[in-house]
Amino acid sequence: MRIVVTIVFALLLSLFYPDEGKTQQGYRLPDLSTLKHLTTSTSDHAADIPGKETTMDFYAAPSGEMITIYSYRGKRVAFSSHMNNDIQGTYRLFMDLAGQGLFQEVNRSAQWQLPAWAR
Repeated sequence: MRIVVTIVFALLLSLFYPDEGKTQQGYRLPDLSTLKHLTTSTSDHAADIPGKETTMDFYAAPSGEMITIYSYRGKRVAFSSHMNNDIQGTYRLFMDLAGQGLFQEVNRSAQWQLPAWAR
């Protein structure tokens, strides 16, 4: 009887808390009001869309951290950060894979594409 109650309780918990136990992290965009906008450029992150379709806005934080926001048609799809004194050691890339404004850290060495939701 105790085992049955435990199993039923566990099933009910999984219905109400489906993400319990997952360690997936989500990050928000940095607060751009605290950053200095440096410049804007474009790049190609979608092989099937001609030209340089991705807008990159470069920002500097008072701490010396550099932030780049990647957008497609006004939708912010990714951001990266690094310190100018150690770009290779501090570079991190975050993407909004689901279009919900939560960014996940992704492999920085792999070439990335625009997420499907942004197209």
